[in-house]
Amino acid sequence: MRVVALVSGGKDSCYNMVQCVAAGHDIVALANLNPTSKDELDSYMYQTVGHMGVELYAEAMGLPLFRQATEGRAIIQDRDYCPTPEDEVEDLYKLLVKVKNEVDIEAVAVGAIFSDYQRIRVENVCVRLGLVSLAYLWRRDQGELLQEMIDCHINAIIIKVAAMGLEPAKHLGMKIEDMKPHLVKMKEKYGLNICGEGGEYETFTLDCPLFTKSIVIDEFEMVLPSENSVAAVGYLNFKQFHLENKDPILEKWSQQERIAQFPVKTWLDLLQDLQEPDRSVGAGEEDEEEPENSTTDSCEAAAALLRTEVGHCAHEMVNNKASGDAHANTTPGHSSAVTPTLEHSLLTDLTEIVVATDKAAARCNDAGWYWLGSIVGQGDEAQGEATYQALVKLKELLASESLSLHNVVAVSLYIRDMENYAVINLQYKKVFNFINPPIRVCVQAPLAQQCPIVMEAVAFKPQSIDSSQDSSSEEMRVNRVHTMHVQGVSHWAPANIGPYSQAVRVGDLVYVAGQIALVPGTMQMVEGGVRKQCRLALRHVARIVRAMDPNTQLRDVVQGVCYVTHPSYIPEARREWEKRTNNAIVDYVVVPQLPRGALLEWQVWAHIGNSRFEYEETGCCIGVHRVSLRRRWNYENTVSVVVCYVSTGSSNCSQSTTINANTVETEETESGHCASLPVISAPELGEVFRYTLSKLHKGVDPGTTCAVRVLHVSGSKAPPPTEVRKALEEFPNVVTTLVPVCRLTESRTVLSICAVRHQ
Repeated sequence: MRVVALVSGGKDSCYNMVQCVAAGHDIVALANLNPTSKDELDSYMYQTVGHMGVELYAEAMGLPLFRQATEGRAIIQDRDYCPTPEDEVEDLYKLLVKVKNEVDIEAVAVGAIFSDYQRIRVENVCVRLGLVSLAYLWRRDQGELLQEMIDCHINAIIIKVAAMGLEPAKHLGMKIEDMKPHLVKMKEKYGLNICGEGGEYETFTLDCPLFTKSIVIDEFEMVLPSENSVAAVGYLNFKQFHLENKDPILEKWSQQERIAQFPVKTWLDLLQDLQEPDRSVGAGEEDEEEPENSTTDSCEAAAALLRTEVGHCAHEMVNNKASGDAHANTTPGHSSAVTPTLEHSLLTDLTEIVVATDKAAARCNDAGWYWLGSIVGQGDEAQGEATYQALVKLKELLASESLSLHNVVAVSLYIRDMENYAVINLQYKKVFNFINPPIRVCVQAPLAQQCPIVMEAVAFKPQSIDSSQDSSSEEMRVNRVHTMHVQGVSHWAPANIGPYSQAVRVGDLVYVAGQIALVPGTMQMVEGGVRKQCRLALRHVARIVRAMDPNTQLRDVVQGVCYVTHPSYIPEARREWEKRTNNAIVDYVVVPQLPRGALLEWQVWAHIGNSRFEYEETGCCIGVHRVSLRRRWNYENTVSVVVCYVSTGSSNCSQSTTINANTVETEETESGHCASLPVISAPELGEVFRYTLSKLHKGVDPGTTCAVRVLHVSGSKAPPPTEVRKALEEFPNVVTTLVPVCRLTESRTVLSICAVRHQ
């Protein structure tokens, strides 16, 4: 893509330009916000110290420089931002409008590493202008990143210090490579950010691989606005400087050629951890995975692919506003993995088209949690009619509970045909067209043509706190809602340019959007089969959860679903999950198709205090059916989840299975005697739900509101959906959603019942 780089003169914005070029983009212009006065500003948003030298960047790179004066006034200092006159963010908007009017640009490069405040505001401006934010340094390890800059010859000096352990007289003017050992020590001693993301220090870049000329400082002055003995503040003002010629051949080279000799890490390098050998895999098992595409065997070939496709992909994310989502392209793209076609596989006998029951309902509890389920859309989905109808029902349900769309935390979409994803997303975006939308998961299910979409949602309404009394910090915490919607392309996790966020945290609960194995830096599916897809998708989940709370990890996931497109993928997905943690209750579910031709998708929710959760496995026999149940609940018993399997015969679903492509058919044959077993009767079904809900509500009022999602294998010995819903009528405070699937973890399992309550 054609990129304008926001430059402050510092090392971060400079190295992000190098990263953009390494990703196959072209820097076509530079943009800078400069203070109205000669002195630096204490801006919440921009580095202004050293702004006097930025003008030399244009000549050093042979590019036009656009500048806009700013007074650095942060009118809106909250984390989130809405366009506000006189705010410093609007100065950035004016600057980029100026650039866009004169130069053909598609993206904006920004050197943010850890500042949500800065990232959110740049993304806000980019969305308004139809541009993509490129932030390749976002959430990189700062120690590793600083060393990478040094290795790539980013010649930057310290020009401002404002932290304990940094002394103006001693450290101003020092090169970053000379400062790194001291910065590491200060991190250990004071918690200093090694890259200065907390404003501890700022830099000015004198030279980098993209420069054809280097900057030389001839004269400067040291300014000491604060001589605090603990954390003195000081900065350099440049009085005179000039450019010095480098090798003349650099001016003839392209930007890609200029950086070719330097060890710039690309998306390929940052995926190396996915290729680590699996020590736990037995001999011969490696052969079961799909072969690697030859593209990934060659960095040169990969770079060529990147140059030709990545710009188009990100450009499409902006221009295809009809979908507004990186997942809108439902084709597998360049993934070498071939998804088995379920319609012509062993699943044929397990699959039938299911007519969803339209019984939309909403219930709430005293803590402010609302569950909305069984929202069915009818009509021609190719025209978006079903999605529109389902969204209207969702809004009506919310209104009936005095809620708005802004209260929605999570949405699950089950659709009949993934080919209609872009149309569905268009309707969805018209409704959730505000900042911080809810998280979302979308999978295909064997639904009937007349009922092509089923939706369920979770909402939260903060409880009113009596302002006349002192509110406890605990009351404030459980009512706090924090949403993370990262829309910039980075190496961290996939950007969500579409109308849904990566995660929403309410109190100690964290809901995570469905994660597939998109390479963050390219927004293309990763090559290499189900194992690599699983590793990358789980890395996304881990990074997102940790971003919501620095002490939270995968082990804090309470419950999740791994959707796969073939039963043979279940053992691999299970193995990858269990190598990382066994804390969560994870269900493995086979569906016909996933967005972007993904082989699997992870949907999870976590609790910050999962280490304090209890766990139990129980079971019973009801008639000829085996009921296996797993339960997790926290010490306070305010959060509980139960997953219950109903299986034919004597299978024990709580134990691990060993399904693979070679054994699935045999397993089906061996379990053929199940065909003679009766379908679970209505009384038996009622007993199953009573057993499940008694475990969920253990220790609390049995009438407590909860949500139940029933996954049933279509065309199997599963009871008809009408019988399931009838059995649940006994429980008026239960919000139910029925979802047909192709298969559950075991071939004999016909129902998976997930029941959740939050208080």
